[in-house]
Amino acid sequence: MVVLRSRKYSQLDDSEILKLYSHEPKGENLHFLQIEIEQRNLTSQAIDVVADNRKKARHSILYYLFYFGMFLFFLFRFGGDFI
Repeated sequence: MVVLRSRKYSQLDDSEILKLYSHEPKGENLHFLQIEIEQRNLTSQAIDVVADNRKKARHSILYYLFYFGMFLFFLFRFGGDFI
């Protein structure tokens, strides 16, 4: 079976393909990137890149501490009104 490859993506090197794939493209870009990944045998590396990208999307501990502090402030300020 003949696979139609994009000229745009076939000219890029492996690291650039993985970088573009890490941004979680949609539609036609996703289709042609998946073809390039399959043709170049980069499937396991692409899975690792997406997993690393999702790990970075999580919030830091400071984010949660800030909102915990805001919750405590709210309780101390308005907690007596509810009890």
